[in-house]
Order: sequence, then C-alpha cells, then structure tokens
Amino acid sequence: MNFLNRRDDRRLGRRDEGEPQHLRERSWTSRPAPSPVAVRSCRVAAAAFSAIIIGSCAFASAQPAASWRYDLRPGDDLVYRYSDHRQSESRDEQWQVEARFRTHVLVAGEKAGRISLGFQRNRESADLTQYVSKGKDKLAHEQVDFRKRMQARAASFSEAMEVSDTGEPLDSWEIARETSSHIIDALHEVLTLPPVPLARGETWHGAKTFGFDVLWVNDESIHGKLCHHLEATSPKGSLKLDYWWSPESGILEQILLDGTYADDGTVHETVRMELESRTRGDALDGWLASPETRLGALQALLFSPEIDLPASQLTVPISSEDPAAQALALTILVKRKLSLPPDLASGVLLRLRQSSSELIQTELRQVSETSATSRDSVVAMDECHRPLTRRFLAAKPGTRFQVAPAAAGTNDAPGIPYLLRVPLSYREDHPAPLLVYLSGGAGFAMDAMNTAEDTVSQTNYLVVYPQAAAYWWTPDTARRFDSVLNDVLQRYNIDRDRVYLTGFSNGGTGALYYATLWPQRFAAVVTLMGAGQCNEQVKAGLANVRNIPLLLVHGEDDPIITPDCSTATQTGLIDLHPAFEPVLKILPKHEHDLTLDSDEGLTLAFFKDKIRNPFPRVVDLTETNALGNRAYWVEIIDGKAGKSDVDARIKGENTIDIHSHEVKRIRFHLRPELFSKPGDIHIVWNGKKMFSGLLRDYCSISSADGSDDLRLDLTDVRDLALP
Repeated sequence: MNFLNRRDDRRLGRRDEGEPQHLRERSWTSRPAPSPVAVRSCRVAAAAFSAIIIGSCAFASAQPAASWRYDLRPGDDLVYRYSDHRQSESRDEQWQVEARFRTHVLVAGEKAGRISLGFQRNRESADLTQYVSKGKDKLAHEQVDFRKRMQARAASFSEAMEVSDTGEPLDSWEIARETSSHIIDALHEVLTLPPVPLARGETWHGAKTFGFDVLWVNDESIHGKLCHHLEATSPKGSLKLDYWWSPESGILEQILLDGTYADDGTVHETVRMELESRTRGDALDGWLASPETRLGALQALLFSPEIDLPASQLTVPISSEDPAAQALALTILVKRKLSLPPDLASGVLLRLRQSSSELIQTELRQVSETSATSRDSVVAMDECHRPLTRRFLAAKPGTRFQVAPAAAGTNDAPGIPYLLRVPLSYREDHPAPLLVYLSGGAGFAMDAMNTAEDTVSQTNYLVVYPQAAAYWWTPDTARRFDSVLNDVLQRYNIDRDRVYLTGFSNGGTGALYYATLWPQRFAAVVTLMGAGQCNEQVKAGLANVRNIPLLLVHGEDDPIITPDCSTATQTGLIDLHPAFEPVLKILPKHEHDLTLDSDEGLTLAFFKDKIRNPFPRVVDLTETNALGNRAYWVEIIDGKAGKSDVDARIKGENTIDIHSHEVKRIRFHLRPELFSKPGDIHIVWNGKKMFSGLLRDYCSISSADGSDDLRLDLTDVRDLALP
C-alpha cells in the first residue's frame, strides 16, 4: 500500500454492495455518486477523474512574452526540497503522515523548442506522527507496520517529460508517483507559465495546470530573487496551488499546494517545494554514476531518443546492482538498438542473467531478440499467412490517464476515462499480457492503482484500471467497462490468450460478474473479497465461467463480505462440473484488507501459467445481460436477456449437441480445433438434426483486417434458426 495513503486496511472497499443485504445494512452506508468526470484532451489522450484530480487541458494558442519563459539549458541540475504533510480524519480514525524528499530536475537536452527533462525524487524520510483509532492512541503499534511498508517500497521515483519553454508538457504526466495523493498530478517542478503577456492582477486560463483560472497575484522576494506569484484555486476552493517564478533565475523558486479531498474520511494535505540549488554544465556521465540522479537521467534518455548516447555510457547503470536502473538501461539498449562494447557485454550480461528481477529477465530476452534479428524486417502475419495491417501505438512507459471513445447514443461524451500502466518491456510489435484490475469502494481507478503499483511495477503486464464510480455490476458500468477494454485491445498489442481479470471487494464481485458476461475474453480470474454468488447478478450467470480458471481469496475474519460468500461460490461452481475446479484460499489473520499489494502474492502466482483455451468442447451460456450474448464459439442471436440459455457439447463423431431455452437463433463460430477428426460435422439442436457437412476454410471466407480477436473471429460462421 502506498505509504502516504494510510488507511485502515480492514476497511478497504467497505462501501461495496457485493455482500448480502443484511451485511450491507449492518456495516455501512452507501457512498454518494461522484460528480461527473472532467476529460482532458491533449496531444496524448489523457483524462482526469473529477473525484480524484480536478483537471482539464488545452493547447496554448499564442506565444508568451519573453519574460515568462523558463531558462533551462542542457546540463542544468535543479535540486528542490519537498515536504508533504497529510492529515486524515474519519468517524473512527485520525492519522498524520510527514514525508520529505530531495528531488533533482535534470535538463538532458533540447531540440526544436522541446526541452527534455528527467526527474528523480528521493525520499529522505517518512513518519507516521499520529494514529488514533476509536479514541485510543495506537501510534506505537501502527508505526511498526508503517516502517515495514517503508522498507519494502523503493526510496526513489523517476519520470521524464518534454516541455516547451513556457513549461507546457508535451505528453501526459506520470500518475503512479512517490505518494498516493489524490492531488499529486498538480505538483511538478515545472509548471505552465502564462502563454501571453500578462499584467499584474490579471488572470489566464491554466491550460494543463488544471483548467482553472490562474491569477498573477503580486511580486515577492523569494531566496533573494524577484518572483511573480501565481495562484490557482479550484471552483469550490478545495484545491489551491501557489507558485513563484523568477524572471531573474528563469525557474520556479517555490511551490505550495493545499488540498482537501475524500478518501475513507476527509484528507487535508499540504505540500511545499523549494529550490535548493541549481548547477549548470553537468555531464551525463556524472548523472549516470550517481544514485541520486541515475534513474532520472535514464528516464530522460528513454523518453527522448534523439539525445546522443554512446552505448558505453550505459555500462555504469547496467553494472550498478540497482535493478530499476539496470532494467531502464537495458530498455534503452533495445529501443535504440545499441550494443555494449564486446569486452564488457559478456561479463555484464552474464551477471544480469542471475538476477531474480522479472523486469531484468524480460529485457534480457529483448536484448537477445534485437541482436539476433532486425525487428523492422519482420512482417506480422495472421494464421492464414496474410500480413496484418493494424498498427498499434508506441507508448511511453508508466501509468497515465487515457480516454476511451464514447459509444454512440450514450451520455459519456466526450469519452470514458481510465488509467493504463505500460511496462518498460512493452513493444508495439510484440503481444503483451494484460491485467485488468477493478477497485473496491466506489470503484475509483486511482484507488486501484494505489493498491497495486508496488506489485505490478515489477512485472511485464500492461495494467488497465477502469473507472466505475459506482457498482461494477450495473448495466451502465458494464457498458463503460466494455468500451474501455475494447479501447485497450484495439490500441495496444495485447496477447489475447493472456488477458487476466481481478479486483478487490466491489471490484472482486465485478471481476466475477464480467467473467460471466464475457468468459471468452479472459485466461483466468481472481476475486479478492468478492461477494461471488451472494450477488444475484453473478449467481445468475455462474455457469458461464465453467471454462475459466478461478481463484477466490478471502480474509478469515472479514466482517464486511463474509468468507462464506466465496465458499458458497466454490461449491456452486463445483456442482456445475467445471473444466477447472475453482481454488479457494481463506487467509487467517486477515479481515477486509486484501488487495493486489497485500494478497500474499496469490493473484499473480495464479495467473503466471494460465493461457486461455479459446475452443472448449463444452460451453454453457446464460444471457444475463444483452452485452453478454456470446461464450467462445456459441452466440445467441435471438434470445431474451435473463431468460435465454444454451448448453452446447461437442460429442463423438464430430457432433455438436445443443439444448436451449427461449432461444430462436444461434450463431456458431467454428474451427477445426473443436473437433477430434476431419470430416463432416453434425449439429443437433433440441433433438433436431439441423446441419451436416464439411467445415469451410475460414481463411477463404474471413479477413484479418478489423478483426477483434483473430483466434475467435477467424472462423467458419454458421447461423441456425429453429423452425
């Protein structure tokens, strides 16, 4: 769990409605629906959730006056002192956290008005200074757990950005940062300056700062320099940003951030950032040699490939014994198609092969592939040996806001926001595994990210955090989830046989519900503290997940969603004779406190060896929602949501035996993998012989272009109707 988001783990997701009605009424009051999201629309699609970060952005339309430009030159190293005070109060608890950082802003290069920056924020201290629970001082007890979390978390955070000379970011900022603050996106060492000449007392629209109006308040002396004081305040006054830019130094001398927001209570946060020093003319070698700046320099080199970099300069970070630096350096080697000097490569790479880091091992495989063949010479082909014309997005590593297009006829205009993590290992020409993670509580994507980042940052998963701001099993939320997942699958090169779904509490219930709607999409599902079949929507479609490996994890002492919900779900599935017997883990000494960061490693270990079977020989399909009318190779074309179901079996002699209720038309997506031998196939529906004949060659009748899932959509499609 991110250290600056100190909440009582037992209450994670307490606002869910996945538990039975009597437990809901006993344990909590439902949370009001959040306000509508504010959507950003930038050079790279980004969105800010109004309940998490208040923001919007627009392109600057005019050049600023010279006096409002940053003086940032290659070789500059700006050092800031950065303190964060966070205080939270709820009905039962009060706590305070103090954290201090020393941050470096490295100007790595400049080209065509784009200034390349690397950021490294190094934590110097973090202290839990108050903890009161139900009127009792429990600081000493809680500090033990807090310090353990601090020891387990990386002490340095790094990212990169290119900005204009007015500080306008040319990409989207990293969201998963050194703290879990809901207002962290407001805080950067380079903030936007007025895009046009401005007089004292005038306001200007803050562009990517927030979308708020920014006021030039007055002039003050900071650190002995004349500074222009700029102030931005949210419309309701819950967030205030003050920053002081000096025309003498050409940089920010001081930044203050003050915000109040809801997060299992009311959180009041104050952040202060002050310039400590600036040096000029530093060499890249020096930054790469120092642990204080190494990660920030590597991030800038990765983000800005036009910066000159001999491969020999990567020898120091690759040999540093710092897995984060080693992984970044290897990624740069791969993306720039560089090779280490022969006299160094063999020894360095041999040592790295002994590393236990999954990130390093993934990058080593990429290095080997790059050395063995030219990626540009490989033409991707479909199963019919036709070239694939789809081009996937190249993506900056990290976790950022994204926007899925709104579906026609909905109220989601201009789009549906979500968060997406792209790992260092992602290549647009190579399929990657995808992890879908659903939050508990009110289903906020930010909360999901904050309970997963420490774990997923060490993996090669793309991770999508959808935004519910509601219960996951409502029709509108299901439709929005479908739009977000489709957006990710279309824009990024995803291995469709390695798509994994999990979530905690509300999200754990949602994960199993979405598996009942779209079983063919997922290779495996893990539900953490989910309600399972205690939720009526899940119970209605439980038979649909018979072909999915399923793990149910619950705390033994969970008072919110009791473990018998998971136990009953396992029993109910076993009674359906599934292809995979569901696995149940009841964890002692756990209450309602299980997330991806605190599940004892069970979720990712379960997913590790799971590959989707697109062609199960037994399919059950109950249409509980109009969005979920297909399971693998069976699709209900004319049925009634909530009433229609199909039981499909492939038996001996290539016979498909179908039994259904309230279904008039069925579509089959057939492939040779479904049948034990070549020859005629036979379809029998409710005892009637409906078809006999040979399968058609799907390569002669199907096109790969525009296909959503090649293994499921390159098929011999057959529509049958009952007379």
